[in-house]
Amino acid sequence: MIKKLIKRPRSWRTVGNSRCGAATVETAMLIPLLILVSLGATDVAQYINLAQSITNAARHGARFAAKDTTLTVEQVEFEVERVFADLFPQCAAEELDIALVVEVTDLNGVVINSGMLEDISSGDPVAVEVQFDFDAIRWLKGWEYFGFDFVKSEAIGRRE
Repeated sequence: MIKKLIKRPRSWRTVGNSRCGAATVETAMLIPLLILVSLGATDVAQYINLAQSITNAARHGARFAAKDTTLTVEQVEFEVERVFADLFPQCAAEELDIALVVEVTDLNGVVINSGMLEDISSGDPVAVEVQFDFDAIRWLKGWEYFGFDFVKSEAIGRRE
């Protein structure tokens, strides 16, 4: 009877075992959330990288369109397409052609036809707008959770 009245102290093994199941459940609940946050952060970072690349491609196109040796809009479009082909070598040329839109406009914002670039006089501004579909290079295709569709940028150069 005396043995029943004396309480034995709990060892560290018995105390730790009561939390083992709770820690497993908490981890199982948090891992999907951490994966979702990581994928979202990666997608946003990819969008920001694409926006910077489009800005650089628009600047390059505007510099190329500003040269007096550039006579057609097709030359500017080809140059911008070449920049994107260098940036995204994993994409097929057909995918890039579908995703990329290049517009060359004059001082008044009127789109310049294919052979009309030579008609712009020296000192007049030439604007190049580059628009790219984000889903073409996105590795999380089909998730429209932020509404990122097209990324565009415009750069202006003066004709030399």
